[in-house]
Amino acid sequence: MTGEALLDRARALLIRTMTFYRDDPRTSTWLRGRLERLDQPLRIAVSGRVKAGKSTLINALVGAELAPTDAEERTQVSTFYQYGPEPKILIHTPHGAVQNVPVSTLDAGTIRDLQHWRPDEVSRLVIESPTPGLQAITLIETPGVASAAVQETGRSALAQILSEADAVLYLTRYPRQTDLQFLQSVNELQTARSVPISTIVAFSRADETGSGGPEALQAAERIAERYRNDPTLRSFAQHLIPVVGLLGQAVATMTDEEFTALGNLARLSQNDLEALLLSADRFINSKIESIPGTIRQQLFERFGQFGLERALTLLRSGTTEPKKLRSALLEESGLNSLHETVHQQFVERQDALRARSAMLAVDMVLRANPRPGVQQLRGEFERLLANAHEWNELRLLSELDSGQVRFARPLQAEAKRLLGAFGTSPQERLGRDETTLTADLAGEAAAALARWRVQSVNPLHDRIHREAVRTVLRSCERLIVNQAAQPAQAAQAAQPHAAQPHAAQPHAAQPQAAQHQPAQAAQPQQGRRARSAPSQDAQSYPRPGQTQIVQPRSEPRQGRRRREEHQAPQGGPDSPGAHSRH
Repeated sequence: MTGEALLDRARALLIRTMTFYRDDPRTSTWLRGRLERLDQPLRIAVSGRVKAGKSTLINALVGAELAPTDAEERTQVSTFYQYGPEPKILIHTPHGAVQNVPVSTLDAGTIRDLQHWRPDEVSRLVIESPTPGLQAITLIETPGVASAAVQETGRSALAQILSEADAVLYLTRYPRQTDLQFLQSVNELQTARSVPISTIVAFSRADETGSGGPEALQAAERIAERYRNDPTLRSFAQHLIPVVGLLGQAVATMTDEEFTALGNLARLSQNDLEALLLSADRFINSKIESIPGTIRQQLFERFGQFGLERALTLLRSGTTEPKKLRSALLEESGLNSLHETVHQQFVERQDALRARSAMLAVDMVLRANPRPGVQQLRGEFERLLANAHEWNELRLLSELDSGQVRFARPLQAEAKRLLGAFGTSPQERLGRDETTLTADLAGEAAAALARWRVQSVNPLHDRIHREAVRTVLRSCERLIVNQAAQPAQAAQAAQPHAAQPHAAQPHAAQPQAAQHQPAQAAQPQQGRRARSAPSQDAQSYPRPGQTQIVQPRSEPRQGRRRREEHQAPQGGPDSPGAHSRH
């Protein structure tokens, strides 16, 4: 079953649940909103502690300064940044009304003023922009975890927003126990615990680690490595990535004038440059006629001291072309790694994430609003959750990519291939071309199964690696079953159509999902993926009773690594937590 097939089954279960609750208008309306959301761009919530750098990182990810940044935490309203053919601002009130703010351009000051409104006045802002980085995804900026808005409305309001997202990018200056506890609390439902593939933790101000300076990123990476092996973090996320958000935003939006100013600074003598970089005051207020103080102040605010030091070092070492400087600074900032991880973990796996969202919605309703006859739906839910091997594959792929699970190099490469890292067809999983005969594929799958059965009894493997081996074994078994079914399917397809007249096919033989699926769910895939403002999701669930996100480099680092490994030899509810307590 592919990710798309898993999504179809989850969608069908969501439709049956909506039909079961059709006599409850609030519940069925809430479920319909979740159903419509499956055909909208993937939603990624950008959340975290106060002043973790959420706005800055949003701007860095989309390559445009959309989200206003302030020296103090001022975001009181959840803000949706989504694609639109022209700039638009929509204000959603707690009572369901939507107001259109006429704008010709998206001014940061206007958005900042609207974000200062109280949550009882504005439930959410929707910012539409023709920015290419938003064509595949919608980013949701939430108030800080410990902000005044969250304290006023309660943690359940923030958990409600997170439950409306398909994935979460959580930012923190330093991973604290309170961060891990919060993320664990919003992943309390059975579906979330069973499918921990929707969260990336970004160590967002890594240049401030320790005393800062050139060694800050190395120190941040050591801290990140320790937390990657933390059992609590592993229960809901596989990736913790150090990133310098301020530098990433500056480089992603760097102007020609800024590049010229940096070049002029790099031509200063070594002594003058070292004296300038001793402090922010010296950098801004020193009397240097060739570079005015106002320009130096703008550069310092945009790049920060860490970014300036790295940019000037690269320029003085010969990286003098704007394109090469941008590429090198993006690598230094950690933004390239974050881009690639977000793309591979979220964008490429959006069908599996949408299926997860559909299952979460069903889980919430069945827990919050049980009624006689719900046992059948609960049984279908449990069977789908238990048999969704695709989620286990994605979870293990994340663990292999992040380094939480490591095999010897040939086995590591083969495991990724068998799990579908390079494509989900039998040929791609087995490393063969499209012309390979079915018998040869079956033989290769059997050989792979034998190799991994040996690993299943390897006494050197710990529990985590034994579980990983079991996942790979099941992928091999499914490949063998798939190849065994091919001759029978071919023979059935070869039978004359006259032997199976349409009149002899009873109507009851149609799949159950097709009997209940509404008209809009039957539209072509591209037509179904219409983008619309999330007005439906503004409703709170009643209590019980495709340009990609990134413009990837032509040869990204992780893409090269994956290609090399491929060539290696084979060897609603207010919050999930609230409903889990009912």
